[in-house]
Amino acid sequence: MALQIIGIFLVALIANMQDFLGSSFIGRPIVTCLFIGLIFNNVQQGLIIGATLELAFLGLMGVGATVPPDEIIGGILATALALKNGYGVSVALTLVLPIATLGLLIKNLLYVVIFPAMAHKADDYANKGEVSKAGNMHLWASFTRIIMMALVTTISFALGSNLVGAFVKLIPKFLIDGITVATEILPAVGFAMLINMTFSKKVAPFFFIGFVCAAYLKLDMIAASIIGAIFAGMMYLILEEIHQNNGASAAKETEVQEDDF
Repeated sequence: MALQIIGIFLVALIANMQDFLGSSFIGRPIVTCLFIGLIFNNVQQGLIIGATLELAFLGLMGVGATVPPDEIIGGILATALALKNGYGVSVALTLVLPIATLGLLIKNLLYVVIFPAMAHKADDYANKGEVSKAGNMHLWASFTRIIMMALVTTISFALGSNLVGAFVKLIPKFLIDGITVATEILPAVGFAMLINMTFSKKVAPFFFIGFVCAAYLKLDMIAASIIGAIFAGMMYLILEEIHQNNGASAAKETEVQEDDF
């Protein structure tokens, strides 16, 4: 138990550095749940839960000043509590949004109360000409969020692992079955949202190539990727040839116009 708590603290600490390290996305569930699976010696289940939770959070993003539910604390705690008590994806999906909302409330406390006070303190240092202290105050604000969120995640796991097990046992079976059905549908919704964001005429053929390879030819991901790479190379060569021909035609037209002149 102690090693699990230490492991969760380290994962939460590094995951909350994703913005500090240049929007590296290391706090996404697809990443954090892998390491949670390693901590609980169940990598396969960790990856399955991580992929499902990633789809759940795919459309939740901050727009302007809005703060979405926190996918870091939600993904880590939901996966850890589910694996700790021997449950799977359906239970993790049940827990993730309430936990992520808890993370949202803590973030709002930071953004509304603590960070403004630190920003005013930085302004005071700047007015006094103490530029280095003003800069350090902004760094301390970043470290405060990272450490505070990591501690909240760790303490919540330490205190709530047994409570979650008792709570899940009280959930009716029909509700768990319904959540399981919704979990099976969720990947299709997530992929539909992803296609909606990335779809264009240039990449559309590759979606259909991948579908044919998987659905009809029964090829695995590596084989489908190789076929896609071959088609991409062929398209590049064809477009390059067309570009060169257009360039040669334009050069000839220019020469003809100069000769006429």
